[in-house]
Amino acid sequence: MAKSKSKRKYNPKKSKEWNDKCEQDWFDAYAEAIQTNNLPWRKPWKPNGTGFDGIPMNLASKKEYRGGNTMRLMIEAMFRGWTDLRFATRKQLINAGLSIKGLKNGSGCIVKYAERKPYEEEQDDGTIEIKYRWVRKWYEIFNIEQCEDYEAPKPDPTAEVKPTHDMMKHFNDYIKNEGITFKTGGNRAFYRSSADLIQLPTHDAFITPIGEVMTAFHEAGHSTGHTTRLKRPLGNGFGTKAYAFEELIAELSSMLVVMRLGGEFVPDSVQEENANNAAYLQSWLKACEDKDEALGLAFHEAQKAADYMIESIKKGEE
Repeated sequence: MAKSKSKRKYNPKKSKEWNDKCEQDWFDAYAEAIQTNNLPWRKPWKPNGTGFDGIPMNLASKKEYRGGNTMRLMIEAMFRGWTDLRFATRKQLINAGLSIKGLKNGSGCIVKYAERKPYEEEQDDGTIEIKYRWVRKWYEIFNIEQCEDYEAPKPDPTAEVKPTHDMMKHFNDYIKNEGITFKTGGNRAFYRSSADLIQLPTHDAFITPIGEVMTAFHEAGHSTGHTTRLKRPLGNGFGTKAYAFEELIAELSSMLVVMRLGGEFVPDSVQEENANNAAYLQSWLKACEDKDEALGLAFHEAQKAADYMIESIKKGEE
């Protein structure tokens, strides 16, 4: 007698409903953060002296999460009050000797991974061509502080945040290695792609030293879009979706670079009126409501920009 198909175990994670729900939850988290002005790139973050910096990382692999997953986990950490930014699957928590008692499905955080998979496509002449498409997968992970037997790591008393003059040296290394023209003066900061030029107010014009660092790397973030680098569309008018999209890339990439280099990320109040204008960020978000890939693309491009700057800076240190 054949087995009844009704006895087959249903796996919701493989269903379209599961994927759609994860995608919507992912978007809703960012939407709420933008609408309530609780954005990770507008909050102070710094290394905490526990052996890892302020970027979410996997407990088992010790690797940092990237792109949109980084922001999603930082948003969750802000909303839930977590200060330890290490995350893991249930299995990884068990392997680390931590208790998963009380960890209910749905109480963790959803992260997204994409795999490039091949598929066959028949051509007009009857031949088969191998093409590739990105397939998204969703996983639930948990913050280590959710474990009932969690013990906070002891801070390293010798750990120090890298001073701002060191951070500006990294900025100067970047513009030197990239051949970017750099000028100071005036009362505003900007990047002009037509001249591949970054201009900042003079050092004395900044209210705080870290403000100068953050502004410098924000403009450096824009410079990665130049046609000789990552080739993003630049020079869009203020208030347009493209303008807001590029500002999001610059803000996020500057945060990732400064934290990766061991500095303290403090949003600069001088930049808030322009680069962090909530109105255009919200208008950009509204325009992207029906485009599932829009947010993912923004964070993907920001990660690429940050990686580009880090690699360029490293070349100067070799």
